[in-house]
Parts: sequence; C-alpha cells; structure tokens
Amino acid sequence: MKHFIRLFALAIFFLPAASIHHNVLGQSSPHSGQWEINMNTPGGVRTYKAMFVIDGEKLTGEIERSTGNLPLKGSVKGTAIEFSYTVNYQGNPVEITMAGRIDGQNASGTVSFNGNPSEEWSGRHLGGAAPKTAAIDLSGTWNLEVETAQGAGRPTLVIKQSGQSISGTYEGMLGEAPLTGSIDGNKFEISFKVSGQIEGKVVYQGTTDGKTMQGKVALAGIGEGTFTGRRKS
Repeated sequence: MKHFIRLFALAIFFLPAASIHHNVLGQSSPHSGQWEINMNTPGGVRTYKAMFVIDGEKLTGEIERSTGNLPLKGSVKGTAIEFSYTVNYQGNPVEITMAGRIDGQNASGTVSFNGNPSEEWSGRHLGGAAPKTAAIDLSGTWNLEVETAQGAGRPTLVIKQSGQSISGTYEGMLGEAPLTGSIDGNKFEISFKVSGQIEGKVVYQGTTDGKTMQGKVALAGIGEGTFTGRRKS
C-alpha cells in the first residue's frame, strides 16, 4: 500500500495544473475567497489555486481537471479545515484528503491518500470574490428522451453541480462517458466525448426549471436533434 501511495503521489506531480473551486454561499467569512494551495509530493511541490466559500461549517466545490471536474466536500470548524475529493488512478479510486489549521491568511496540514497520511500541504489566502452560485441546481439523476434523424434514445444523466459548474456521467446508446458543463440562470450546456458508433463531442444545450429540461443536441458533427428530460424523483 505504501508503495502504491508513493507512486500515486509522484504521478500527481506530472498531472496538468488544476484550479480548485470551493463554492461558498457567504462572503462574511474572513476565509472566503481565493487561496493558493501547495502540496508536497515525492516529485516536488504541486501548486493549486483554490476558491473557498463557506456556508456555516460546510465546504463544497470541485477541482477542475482537463479530463473533467471532480466534486469536493469538506468543512471549516473554527480554525480547523478539512476537504477531500476522489480521483481514479490506474483503475483504483483514491481519496485525497487535506486536513489542517487556518492561521490568519495562511493554512497548513497533512495530505492523506485513502486515509494514509503521506505528505504536507500549505495554503495562502489570496483574497478575491467567491464564484457565482446558480439559482437552479441540476444535481441528481435525469431521464432524457432524445429524437434525431438517426433515431431515438433514452439516455440517463447523473449530474453533480457545484456553483455554475457541472460534472457527472452520461449513460445511453453511445455508451458511458464523463460529462462536464455549466449553467447560467435557466440555460445550460453539457458535453461529453464518445468513441465507437460515432467519434467526437456530443453537446446538449437547453433550458431548465430544475424539474424538467429541454433543448437541442449536437452529435459530434454528424447530426442534430432535440431532447426533453425530467429529474428522477
């Protein structure tokens, strides 16, 4: 296990840089805003940008990656801070947890991989405003009906929303794939890459009231269609 953790921590050093966005619903907390996070790894120091927004003692958010955003969860209790997210490394789920203390404009603590403390981290408050929050939350399971010239389908979207950012999974006739997207007001866009029957990016654009959705879908440049959807109760 220690060998696996060391390999994983080393691999993190070579991943593309990411920005962490913690969606917080209040600017009253002195800890809200942008932070710079430095995490020690066997390959050197890894730097992230973080946005902390605090709703009571709750922290939520996501880490942005070129392969798709990952949700975060955590808490701030007094000066104690802890947040975690899960990544897939060589087919194995690895939960990364950062725990520590906030001291004024700085923070520091330990990083653990699947519960095994391994390295140290530090943070510096950079200030700045919290990210926008969305009035409509699409988080949950959605059953869609899609109509195109190529045929009809009934895919399922499992959506995780953090602020205005969307992540999750698509499952349907085109297979299964991670999705990303965004929402602004009642308008949203969701996309994912597919291979097999068709190659390229599928894009859903539409509107929603939080319970239903409708719009147009573009099928990797080979066709278009329409869709409607309803949140699974």
